[in-house]
Amino acid sequence: PVDGPAARRVLMPCRWLDAGLAGFHGHARFARQFGYPGNIDDTEHVWLTCDGCAGCLEVRLNGQLLSRESHATFAFDVTSLLSQRNRLEVLIQGDADDAGLWGEVALEIRKDAFLADVGFERSGATWHLRGIAVGVAPQALELYVLVDGKHVDYRTIDPTPTGTPFRIELAGVTRQSQFVRVE
Repeated sequence: PVDGPAARRVLMPCRWLDAGLAGFHGHARFARQFGYPGNIDDTEHVWLTCDGCAGCLEVRLNGQLLSRESHATFAFDVTSLLSQRNRLEVLIQGDADDAGLWGEVALEIRKDAFLADVGFERSGATWHLRGIAVGVAPQALELYVLVDGKHVDYRTIDPTPTGTPFRIELAGVTRQSQFVRVE
């Protein structure tokens, strides 16, 4: 904007306050250049992810619009858009000091099928593992759950492009359990 602050380099991730934009109301474009992530197999995809932003209006990679919707987090399969040199641009509308890209922005290499949004929730004294199996696979995915090195659950789940949710009761998990692993 004409009346806004001058362009500057900021260390990401950050909120408006961290970028010296306290009290600023308007648009800011965050840009980052990066190279190709390496050798990608035929069964792998490159995803552009962000685990926290406020005021996100637009996301572009190499000039290609990925989204024009407000996102608190995002994940886009960008495999077909990558080149040897790349430019990511994120437009933020700041109406509060917490606006900005405050979560990690990363490239993730994922297989054709993968687990997403994996987490734990407690219902009374019982713990559950929850998540979504996303993508396509020639056969069901096998999920093995280990708690403190001990096998507590095994099941298969068919991934779908929009995601197949799962919720698994974790027998033997207590507040003192140290390590849960999903394979």
